[in-house]
Amino acid sequence: MLRYALLAMIVGVLTVLPSAAQQSALPPQAAQQPGVSQAVGQRAQAAPAPAPPGFQLNPLQQASLNQVLATWQQESAKISTFKCSFERWEYNLAFGPGANIPLNKNKGELSFGKPDKGSFQITEVHTWQATPVPPGQPPTQAKGDWVRQPSAIGEHWVCNGKSVFEYRHEQKHLVERPIPPQLQGNAIVDGPLPFLFGAEAEKLKARYWMRVEQQPNQEQIWLVALPRFQADAADYKQVDVILDRQQMLPTHMQVHLPNGDRHMYTFDIGGASINSPLARLQNFFQLPRLPVGWKRIVEQMPLQQAAQPGAQPPR
Repeated sequence: MLRYALLAMIVGVLTVLPSAAQQSALPPQAAQQPGVSQAVGQRAQAAPAPAPPGFQLNPLQQASLNQVLATWQQESAKISTFKCSFERWEYNLAFGPGANIPLNKNKGELSFGKPDKGSFQITEVHTWQATPVPPGQPPTQAKGDWVRQPSAIGEHWVCNGKSVFEYRHEQKHLVERPIPPQLQGNAIVDGPLPFLFGAEAEKLKARYWMRVEQQPNQEQIWLVALPRFQADAADYKQVDVILDRQQMLPTHMQVHLPNGDRHMYTFDIGGASINSPLARLQNFFQLPRLPVGWKRIVEQMPLQQAAQPGAQPPR
């Protein structure tokens, strides 16, 4: 389910991170053992498929990618806690005002606690409202502005390492999805989008086609990643990441969805709280509070479902 994948992606992106996608079926071995950690190892053992156009790297390009991923892994290992505000621009082909004009401009906050705790919340929703065309005048290029929707409630997710909690505001449900024991702890780095949780460079290269994009701005590093496997391609077909070269932290991330929509994230790295001594005391990732009048729902994911090809952790 896309929503859990996005939770993992957004929380993890701040600790290591990352065209149509090449959609490949999972190798047969992936169906034999439950758990994403095992699936990743089995994927790495599968016979290599030919790289899609644009990802057939020469030795110099491969060396550059290896260096970036190794440095990213090294720097991300130094982060134990992270808190950051962000903006998310949502481009919607069906209902948006234009291909390059976002339908929504949202604001949010995310937190990460090593190795497997995270929170993600959209705190403000701003939706495009077009300026009416005066009577008798021909329609022109879309004009308007993004107006805050005070009654709109954005996504809110919390992972405390043992369960993922989702606030469903329309139903007034706080849904808890327990994480199977074999997926708890460090195994979360092998989740839906592992570059977000400081995954190892070799695991990234085994699971994604990746390349470094050459850019004139020497202060940035641009990465493009395509999923190698159908299980990932069902949630996103491409991820673009812009890293700050000095901090090796993402300043922007663009997620291309399978239906052609895309989400652009801009992270306030300059105002982020990193390795704060107070972070462990602020209870970001404890059991979320149950609002008055709400109901707590527990949804289990059968282990046999987790063992199926293309399965992901509970989302």
